[in-house]
Amino acid sequence: MNVLTRIALVALRLAIGWHFFIEGAEKLHAPTWSSEGYLREAAGPFAEAFRQLAGDGVIERLTPLPLPEGADPAKVTYAQRFPPALERDWQHYFRQFVEHYQLTPDQLALADAKLKQAKDQAVRWMLSGKKTVKRQAPNSPAVEVELTVPERVQEYRDKLQRALQIQDRELATFGPSVNAKLREAKAEANRLRAELRHDLNAQTEEMKKLLATIKLTAEQLAKGPVPEPAQPGVWELDRLGLVDFVTRWGIFLVGCCLLLGLLTRTACLVGAGFLLLFYLAMPPFPGVPENLRAEGHYLYVNKNLIEMLALLALATTRSGRWLGLDAWLQFLAPSRWRSPAARRAEQASAEPLPVG
Repeated sequence: MNVLTRIALVALRLAIGWHFFIEGAEKLHAPTWSSEGYLREAAGPFAEAFRQLAGDGVIERLTPLPLPEGADPAKVTYAQRFPPALERDWQHYFRQFVEHYQLTPDQLALADAKLKQAKDQAVRWMLSGKKTVKRQAPNSPAVEVELTVPERVQEYRDKLQRALQIQDRELATFGPSVNAKLREAKAEANRLRAELRHDLNAQTEEMKKLLATIKLTAEQLAKGPVPEPAQPGVWELDRLGLVDFVTRWGIFLVGCCLLLGLLTRTACLVGAGFLLLFYLAMPPFPGVPENLRAEGHYLYVNKNLIEMLALLALATTRSGRWLGLDAWLQFLAPSRWRSPAARRAEQASAEPLPVG
């Protein structure tokens, strides 16, 4: 390759590396970022796999565990039916509360009792709590109705299922004519989801208020309020949490490697893998909802696919050796970094000359 070609390929690698680096850094510095929304909006032939990967955090946190088979309902406390997904959230805050104030054994016992009380109240609310909400009836003004939490969760499930039915079936059959109906169905499902999340967050705040009623010493009070919960450890993450962790750090590290020219070919392949997953989650295929976050209009080919092909092309070059740390790694194992032609020439020169 001539010098201009190498300069252009290195510039391409640095541009893509900068894109990955910034995307990863933004996600690492945004504690509330999650891939759940992107995965739940997945469309196309692999949509179901991506949606299962995301799950639905609201439904999982609002669905108490069923009564154990054959168990006496009178002997099963509400706290024993506390949803596991919400249990992880609350336990994470509880540990931070205990560590922040360095609770004494007596205070810790009282905190445990307060946490159990909050769980009892939350599950009781999940099973029978009622709220007056406004609902729009067909061809009539909005009316106020009283619904229990299970009824509201089921209503959200039905609206979500209706939106997915339009997206996965009707859109492929009737084309863009159902786009307006699809947007309306998704907006309604998202509105119901937001209402449920708001009320669920209120239960979490009640738990924090109960813990705050524990009598603290002057020294403990001087430490101030409990800081915002830090990210849980990898061992505490659920399925979606692991996906978010891998996405954050994977994109960031790929960007770093591409910028530094370190393990460049491996970074190119890993980055191309990420882009392939992004492409398959929302492919620009006919009959698939248009990604409203994307700029412009696409058919089969979008920016993710173009960037993925660029990384695959870079993986066939030695751009990391032209400008990057890969140029220094060759001194650790020189034979691995020689070209195949150079290795063959070296082997040929090492072979003994034929006799006679």
